[in-house]
Amino acid sequence: MVLDPELPSTWLGPDSTDPEFPAFVSPLAGGVTAWYTMRLTALTEDREQSFDSTLAEAVAEYESRDADRVPGWNAKFRPALAADVPSGH
Repeated sequence: MVLDPELPSTWLGPDSTDPEFPAFVSPLAGGVTAWYTMRLTALTEDREQSFDSTLAEAVAEYESRDADRVPGWNAKFRPALAADVPSGH
C-alpha cells in the first residue's frame, strides 16, 4: 500500500498488477526502514507523487526530522523517566 495507495482498486481493475518494489543495492544500515518511513510520511502529507528520495536522502531526512523532535520528546518523557528511576541509580 505504501508503494501504491490505490492497490485494492488496481488489483480489482482490468490491468491487475503488483506494485514495483524499489531495488536497494547495498542499503545503508536503517536505510530501507527510513525510506519506507519517509514514503509513508509523504503519503500522509499528500505529496507521494513528488517523493523521489534515494536511501541516503531518506536517511538524512529521517534523522533530521527526529533531531527536530528530540527536544519535545525529552520535555514530555524525560521527567516521567526520571521519576521511575530509583534513587541511588
